[in-house]
Amino acid sequence: MSLALSVSTLALSAYSSANATSINVAVAANFASPLGEIRSAFELDYPGDTFTITSDSSGNITNAITSGNSPGYDLFLSADTSYPATVFSAGWATASPFTYAKGEILLWSPTASSGVNVSGGLESLVGGSFPDSLVIANPSTAPYGSAAATVLSQSPWSITTIPGSGVYTASNIDNTYTAVANGTYKQGFIAKSKVCRYDAGTNTYSFNATGVSGATWKEYPYNGAHSYSQIVQNAVGVVHSGRSSAQDTVLANLISYLTASTAQGVITHYCYLLP
Repeated sequence: MSLALSVSTLALSAYSSANATSINVAVAANFASPLGEIRSAFELDYPGDTFTITSDSSGNITNAITSGNSPGYDLFLSADTSYPATVFSAGWATASPFTYAKGEILLWSPTASSGVNVSGGLESLVGGSFPDSLVIANPSTAPYGSAAATVLSQSPWSITTIPGSGVYTASNIDNTYTAVANGTYKQGFIAKSKVCRYDAGTNTYSFNATGVSGATWKEYPYNGAHSYSQIVQNAVGVVHSGRSSAQDTVLANLISYLTASTAQGVITHYCYLLP
């Protein structure tokens, strides 16, 4: 009996997967990993509903949507409020944008390999350049890069031309982390969520989610000594002429799910602030 039950369960699982109704979600690079965990939970709570994930900078995703939405995106999770507002004002939104998370930047270095200890922050580095090289996400397309550029524009660094003065850019915030982790640059401003995890049971934070031995970091909260506009992350449903009524249902379910308790648990676990 147990063998028959196992076979039946396997067959049902295969049937559900093959007949799942799927939509396409475009997400800012900082939120790709949390969204992957949310998808796993969502598929358990909504059998037969699923979604694919495409991650990039918020600016690149916005350009793809407003140029005609040729990728066929159904939902866009941005790293700020302005890009979803652009999608909305351009007539590509199904409804008004909504906030799903709020993020912060973090200065990070794999100290054991880079030889650079950033636990004291950039405060110890003054003047016109960073001899050990610093990378941020492209400020023109990545909100986390824009936040980092705002910090660097302040005293005592006053750097306003980027790339320049020892500051380099990567295409999005995940690629920024990779460029530091692989040694291309010795330090960088990354999304706090990349390395931070919050344990609600013990009310504690850890900062080694990527498993890099000997890394150092310095938190830069949005309301700290070197402030920047809070990174409020909005999402928006996207007009897609080829979407079926079944896919409309998946989209509605997912939008509701993002602001419900299970998804919010994942969001706080990755050290984001809730709306």
